Amino acid sequence: MSPNQWAAALIGAKTLGYAGTLGAAGAVFFLGYAGSLITSSELARIRRLVLTCAALSAAAGAAHIVLTAGSMSGETAGMWDGSLIRMVWQAGAGRALEIRAIGLSLTALAMLMHRPPRWGLLGAAMAATSFAWTGHAQSLSPRVFPVLLLGAHLLGVAFWMGALAPLDLVARDGNASRIAAVAERFSAVAVFVVAGLILAAAPLLWLLLGGFAELWRSSYGRCIALKLAFVAGLLSLAAFNKLRLTPRLRAGDADAVRSLRTSIRLEMWLGIMVLAVTATLTTIAGPPALD
Repeated sequence: MSPNQWAAALIGAKTLGYAGTLGAAGAVFFLGYAGSLITSSELARIRRLVLTCAALSAAAGAAHIVLTAGSMSGETAGMWDGSLIRMVWQAGAGRALEIRAIGLSLTALAMLMHRPPRWGLLGAAMAATSFAWTGHAQSLSPRVFPVLLLGAHLLGVAFWMGALAPLDLVARDGNASRIAAVAERFSAVAVFVVAGLILAAAPLLWLLLGGFAELWRSSYGRCIALKLAFVAGLLSLAAFNKLRLTPRLRAGDADAVRSLRTSIRLEMWLGIMVLAVTATLTTIAGPPALD
């Protein structure tokens, strides 16, 4: 495989890992604040969603380890080289994967119980923040503050992006007033989560970029700018849902249900693009602050 092929494979594995982990964690968070508003059949589907996302995350995490080992050797055989795999594991990826596995195991166990216990939320938080144990934030000095910022940012991302699939499942019901109640419950918490995302992301970007002028001067900064453009699209759709669609849902407008489902699916695609850009950043580009 060529270096570009290794990079593409790693980006794909990371994107799937992000989607699976944050999707599982966010769905558990969703049940924490909106569980009282959903039906038993919706709860069963969300449980299956969490278990599927957890399995996807585990598979993607294992793939990332062996692909990293293979990329280091430049040959496919390197994927099964025990010494290279140990090197990748000990470099930080192993610790992150262990924490993620523990968190996802707790969430999966919680989903298998009749009434998901609160400690499932702890597992979801562990899984979502496991990515902070490796990557660029860990390379900054001192690293405690940027790692804490990244952890808070990841919790916010999991809350937001992980709620989209459960919201889409609820929107299939067609009961506009109940869908509005669930959307309002999500929006009431999301206002504070988005504020927290911005408060965590701004100083973290400053630390990684070494100045906001690097947004257009460096390739890393330009990737960040692309990511921010996708995030702006997500925020615009979220505002449209809250300000335009939710009032129509409260009024019993059946057309608003279809519009909401379309909007949610657009948000999901934009969310995947955000995760893909993030995976690209952490694979082929380094922040200017570390140059």
